[in-house]
Amino acid sequence: MELREIDNESFDSFAYNNERAHFMQTSAWGKVAMKRRQKVYHLALMDNGEIKATALVLEKKILYYSIFYCPRGFIIDYQDEKLLKIMVEEIKKFTKSHHGLYLRIDPDLILHKLDNNAEVIYEDEDNLSLIDNLKTLGARHKGFTIRFADSSNPRFTFRLNLDSDLDDIFSHFHPTTKNILKRNNPYNLKIYKGSREDVKDFYKTMEETSKRKEIVLEPYAFFDDFYTVLNEEGMSDIYVAKLDVLHLKEVYRQKEKNLLDELAICTSENASSRQKKKVNDLNDQLKKVQKEAQLVADIKEDELVLSSVITAKFKDKVWVVHGGNSDILQFVNANYELYYQVIKDAKNEGYRWVDFFGAEGIIDKKSSLYGITLFKMRFGGDYDEFIGEFDFIVRPLMNKIILTLLNIRRKYYIRKAEKNK
Repeated sequence: MELREIDNESFDSFAYNNERAHFMQTSAWGKVAMKRRQKVYHLALMDNGEIKATALVLEKKILYYSIFYCPRGFIIDYQDEKLLKIMVEEIKKFTKSHHGLYLRIDPDLILHKLDNNAEVIYEDEDNLSLIDNLKTLGARHKGFTIRFADSSNPRFTFRLNLDSDLDDIFSHFHPTTKNILKRNNPYNLKIYKGSREDVKDFYKTMEETSKRKEIVLEPYAFFDDFYTVLNEEGMSDIYVAKLDVLHLKEVYRQKEKNLLDELAICTSENASSRQKKKVNDLNDQLKKVQKEAQLVADIKEDELVLSSVITAKFKDKVWVVHGGNSDILQFVNANYELYYQVIKDAKNEGYRWVDFFGAEGIIDKKSSLYGITLFKMRFGGDYDEFIGEFDFIVRPLMNKIILTLLNIRRKYYIRKAEKNK
């Protein structure tokens, strides 16, 4: 067997016909990586002209050397130990011959299924054994990281199966989600698939979310390239939830008027005892409505984008990869309406899964990302944990030296930034 580069069509065909196909294992994702000035290799392990495994490998230069990354791992039968051993040996040779320090993989393989308290309810014994097998083949496992930022791609996710009908899918949503969606979009949000022009508004919501959740934000060009390149391949959509502010102001005028009218009846001389008991509750409702109405009244724009997401699509899955929400008017719950539209569209378009792409492996109310995990959990999908990241280090000494130098440089710039403050 030999490892060599193949054409995009053959590469993508092999990926599509694999049961664990992932959008990050396609030539289209390679095109996104090239926009970030990474060199891309479409590698295949060949046996007498037949493809046995593939790897999308991205190269990033570090000084004289390079680091290599195979997003979501090889497309291979990981349980075929002989085949996997050959693939690893060949990929390590490739990495070393291209001045590499190491090659990293993070396979899309589920280790555990978790309950809503992040406790293990199922363990895949084959994938657990695979961790030891990869270590035997020379991989350094980066461990069972918990936090969102501790790995190249999220090690936890929520995945919603769409095989049953929409009513059944809806019935498994969290009560909070069901109650919000049963109101049937009372604020008349406009939810639609947008175009490249909508990336600007999407980015504004991402800026607000990243600041609120303390997330490092990629530059605008990354999201523009992500959507544009994949959309041209039929592999991405951008969804927008836009609010008609004038309509919302009218909604709140009517809400306040209705509550005042009801209070007038309940506090009149002719009010029944039952009506009088409602006064305190009505006053509380009125205070809440007036507070929200003031927030709405302060808005100068006629329209506002409150929530937006960019998806990726391949074979039988839709991934909600990037999403942002505005800081204001969160009580409108635009993100719930938006995600439900993604789910309905995925179902109607024949996809089997929606992957909400990323969560933490702990239910920590003190975490700035707790709300993100809770929100995704409320759509009733499987809470999945992947096996993690593995580094095949082919130049141990030089890798250690360069990592030390980079760490020194990073600390220098941190101290410099703090001094400038």
